[in-house]
Amino acid sequence: MDVFLARQPIFNVDREIVAYEILYRSGSVNAFSGEVQADAASSKVIFNTFQNFGLETITSGYPAFINFSATLIEEEVATLFPKEHLVVELLETVEPTLRIVGKCRELKEAGYHIALDDFVYSPAYEPLLDLASIVKVDFRETNPFEIRKLRARLLTRDCVLLAEKVETWEEFHLATELGFTLFQGYFFEKPEILRTSGLSPLELHYMQLVAQVNQSDLDYFELARTISMDVFLTYNLLKLANSAMFAQRNRVTTVEQALVLLGEREIRKWVTLIALQGMSVNQMDGPVSQSLIRARFAQLLAQKTALSTQHNSLYLTGLFSLLDVMLQRPLATILAEVQAQQETKEALLRQTGPFAEICKAVLAYEKGDWDQMVESADNLRLDGASVAESYVESIRWHPLTAASRLQIRSQDLSSS
Repeated sequence: MDVFLARQPIFNVDREIVAYEILYRSGSVNAFSGEVQADAASSKVIFNTFQNFGLETITSGYPAFINFSATLIEEEVATLFPKEHLVVELLETVEPTLRIVGKCRELKEAGYHIALDDFVYSPAYEPLLDLASIVKVDFRETNPFEIRKLRARLLTRDCVLLAEKVETWEEFHLATELGFTLFQGYFFEKPEILRTSGLSPLELHYMQLVAQVNQSDLDYFELARTISMDVFLTYNLLKLANSAMFAQRNRVTTVEQALVLLGEREIRKWVTLIALQGMSVNQMDGPVSQSLIRARFAQLLAQKTALSTQHNSLYLTGLFSLLDVMLQRPLATILAEVQAQQETKEALLRQTGPFAEICKAVLAYEKGDWDQMVESADNLRLDGASVAESYVESIRWHPLTAASRLQIRSQDLSSS
């Protein structure tokens, strides 16, 4: 799945880049077509910035200005991400309700910067002005007289003025004359389209996840089970748990560890972020299904060997084995992002280490390379029938793929 974003630099008075605004794009056309609602657009931008692209890639370490809808503010999604790298930009459609003002106050107290986008003065917005670090003024939609009036109102405020949609030298000169210190617009640079590959969650698991986190008592065991059955969810949860925001002395290598580390509040925020994107997929075959079958196959084989205590690690090894195909990026980079354990890296990148033999057996059976399969089975002290039984069980375990169901039917018919 191709993922698109645009970034537009924000400059200081010396025309030096100090930040980037990250903008929603649904394709290679460099404009927002308005085909999605604010909640979905904002959540996609946030998720793709921090999860699919990575902040260092998209902003080179500069702060990211990202639009937040009212729902995302109320759900406290911003606190999933480091305050040093995120500027919470309130859309002009966000109403200054008591709840919104309260959540913004909490963000400011936690050290987050709040920007008011496309700001037009109204007395109702006074509470938000008290909390804002940055006020953005649209130079295309606001005439010079109104800009001067707004500037006069904000003289006593402790906030920075940002002139956006500056397209001419005259507008830049007016902005600097009025005390604006940040600038953004075509006069400096147009938005740049960025493209990468991302994963979509399996629709069934996505719906199960939403239902589970909305229960009064969160069942961590069932939640971990649901997440572990989806490459997208597993990859992004581990990446989040190992991010700077949740950095631990020891890396997080399992779904269970990640859930315990995040806790109920952060888990619900994360699921809200995913849910609001409205993601779904209709095609269940291909690399996603293949990686799920590999994961279960490797886990079942591990349970029958001396690696039985590490069967969950073998599951993740199989699950991650095709991430380079799905994301179109080097596997070594992806495994580093999720802080995969050393044994997984060795097996997938170099075919060495304690997990390598099980991985060889899985791939050999998948390809029909029976000589290699027999050799790996012998090394694992498994008989061929036991390996075949585990493979059939892994297919049955993943019944969502039509191709898998057909395989089961043909095997059942041939044995009857």
